[in-house]
Amino acid sequence: MAQISPRLARTYFAEISAASALPLDPDDLVHMVRLRQHGHVVIGDIAIRCYKNRSKWTYDERDIRRAAQAFADFRLDAGDVIEFQVPPYRERDDEDPEERGRADWREKIASWMYWHARHRHQEQRHYDDWNDSWQRIGAHGLPDDLTWEEFTAAYSGRRQNIANTRPLELMTHSGGSLLLPRAYAELLDRWEQVTEDLVARARICSRCRAQGPRWGAWRTPSPLGYVTLCPPCSGATFQRYAGHLRGVLYESARTRSTRADGYLCRLCSESRAAVWDHCHDHGLVRGPLCGSCNTYEGKSTAHSFLQNKEGAALHLLECRVCRERRTLPARYHAALARIHVEATERHTIRTRRCRHVPWIEEVELAHGAYRFELSCWWHKATWTKDVTVAETATLVRTFVDQALAAEQAGAVVPAPRRPASDTTV
Repeated sequence: MAQISPRLARTYFAEISAASALPLDPDDLVHMVRLRQHGHVVIGDIAIRCYKNRSKWTYDERDIRRAAQAFADFRLDAGDVIEFQVPPYRERDDEDPEERGRADWREKIASWMYWHARHRHQEQRHYDDWNDSWQRIGAHGLPDDLTWEEFTAAYSGRRQNIANTRPLELMTHSGGSLLLPRAYAELLDRWEQVTEDLVARARICSRCRAQGPRWGAWRTPSPLGYVTLCPPCSGATFQRYAGHLRGVLYESARTRSTRADGYLCRLCSESRAAVWDHCHDHGLVRGPLCGSCNTYEGKSTAHSFLQNKEGAALHLLECRVCRERRTLPARYHAALARIHVEATERHTIRTRRCRHVPWIEEVELAHGAYRFELSCWWHKATWTKDVTVAETATLVRTFVDQALAAEQAGAVVPAPRRPASDTTV
């Protein structure tokens, strides 16, 4: 079995399938966006398995060549079309969690249409005149009074992707009806089934056979790829970290000789750890994290990590220096200042205080203060707000003190205060 890299796989696939009647978009062979969820890249109705070898992801060259040849041979009769209707609009909050994210090509296309119809509706009206008319199908068979020409012009040049193909290049509109070549629509139907079958298999705990969440929360990395383990089975398989490396330098021989993958992730407590996370300001170990939590801490915005990740504050305080000095790493200082500004800062409109949460465009540290550029989309207002370094230090210390007090009391550490989601002036 010849293993090839993701980039080489994309090159081979593109070369072999170049004459395909389908508008293919095989970039996911490189990006592997569903890797954790089910370990495959699905192009059309063909699932291509991803393999892990020596910490690198690869493909079987034979799989790539077979899939590419199948699409090179794909026959499409542009005159044999089927009609499909735009599904009714559904609020995301009303969806069954089991249905959310399900492979559904009709819903996906509809979501592009509803998004543009809403954007168009709001651009053409004052905020006070907004309504839900964009959620209803209009005379053209599209949401609101959106026309086919407006919709296609809005997405011209964009690579809107379903099943790693580009459906808008094959879709037509006639007399209020949306049309797709029959062979392509049937391919998308098979894509739905193939994807759902992969998800169904991948969400089953490999030990107790319990069924986990759709989006792969039970999937944990291993030397050969991802395996599915429920929290009880993970807890029974991997030991919990007890803080024995607290105060130890990340670069020390002691850390290098202790494998993180023998432990349960300190943050989510659901997946096998993959790395030793450490404080970049002081170089001290904080604890073992799974790949997902480590990426979230390192790559997400600091305010998102503090607000949305349960246990984030106490994890950062596993650095002994941060704990003793009652502080957080420097990148979190601006985050706490931002959270404070979002919660407290409003502009004045017609002698009254606006109740909308402002949008923060940018933050910079200059002349001893964090300067935030704010805007209110509803009233087209812009302004700046400065939070001095001294004020920020007080916010950080207050936050740390609350986290440590909650830890001593055995309570859940509260997230920083979020601004209220107000809707009126």
